[in-house]
Amino acid sequence: MSSGPHPRSTPDRDSFTETIDGRLGAISAQGHLTTRAADMVRGTVEVLRRSGHDRVVVDLQGVERADDDGLRALHALADGIRADGGRLMLLHPPRPWQG
Repeated sequence: MSSGPHPRSTPDRDSFTETIDGRLGAISAQGHLTTRAADMVRGTVEVLRRSGHDRVVVDLQGVERADDDGLRALHALADGIRADGGRLMLLHPPRPWQG
């Protein structure tokens, strides 16, 4: 993984984009957080952890709406990383979408 920010997105109507900073071990997320989007974040977090980041930051400030399942998946990911001796920091977690 190179050091600068790199955007990735889901290819469907529930738009979700993550911008990855491999140098800092940080992810900035934008769009609709679904289970599929949370799985994309999980994959990115795993890559960052394998590249030596014990602590990964996920900034959710740009997430406009979130499904309950997507939020649960991120919290389960954080719990799993904590149990493995690492840390996943979820900044600006959104409220679940009620629509």
